[in-house]
Amino acid sequence: MFVKAKNLNLDTPKTKGFWLSVFSRLARNKLAMTSGCIIVVLTLLCIIVPMFSSVAYDKTDWGQIMQSPSAAHWFGTDSLGRDLFVRCFIGGRITFEIAFAAAFVVLLVGIFYGAIAGYVGGKLDTIMMRIVDVLYGIPFLFFCILLITLFGNSMALSFVAIAAISWLDMSRIVRGQTLSIKHKEFVEAAMISGVSNFKIITRHVIPNLLGIVIVYAALTVPNMIVMSAVLSFFGLGVTEPMTSWGLLISDGAQNMQAWWLLLSPATLMVITLLSFAFLANGLRDALDPR
Repeated sequence: MFVKAKNLNLDTPKTKGFWLSVFSRLARNKLAMTSGCIIVVLTLLCIIVPMFSSVAYDKTDWGQIMQSPSAAHWFGTDSLGRDLFVRCFIGGRITFEIAFAAAFVVLLVGIFYGAIAGYVGGKLDTIMMRIVDVLYGIPFLFFCILLITLFGNSMALSFVAIAAISWLDMSRIVRGQTLSIKHKEFVEAAMISGVSNFKIITRHVIPNLLGIVIVYAALTVPNMIVMSAVLSFFGLGVTEPMTSWGLLISDGAQNMQAWWLLLSPATLMVITLLSFAFLANGLRDALDPR
């Protein structure tokens, strides 16, 4: 007599993909996830508040000059009677626009420049790295002042000045990683198979750098925010009536008796920088397989 065997669950446990595992580890980091949510909320507020506010960011009200925070003006008003709440978020929008655009250019130029230098090597690597060394020797503020003197003061010029200098660190990091990756078996197999150098760089080298690129991207954006704020603080880049967090902080520093002028933009900027720092730490831990 045959006994009917019961159905046995012989399914092997499914292994998570790399990026799913990364997100799972990141999701367990409450501080990093909270920081990411704060960044998203602040970004949305910088977009939404100026669009739907009943008060324009550049509207002056001579009867409301230097008013402290109240129900009518949540963050108070400045020396021209303009609502600081709206100006803080329009300033945040400008700051984020410059920072994200500059970070994108920094990553794009830095990744390809460093990957080409590290993969090709030889004299080309030496020449490309010496160019980086020369650019490192140019003082950032001097370079910005020179550009503004030659081409005038504008937000676009502020973006160009920040992006033109900030890709140097990224290129060095990518070059160092590329030097170790190009000797891996899968790269050598692609070379033997006759794959072109461009395809090897774009399909094999750069994708294997995504971990460190993502972490560095999370650190690049706050660096861009700080550099944009420094330029605005010294009156370079964004000009009135448009504003940025750096320009608002500069105005607040000149009117210390009106504490709200400095407190509001400085608080928003500090929260943003800390959030990016905690998120970058979380991404670093999540992307580290150890």
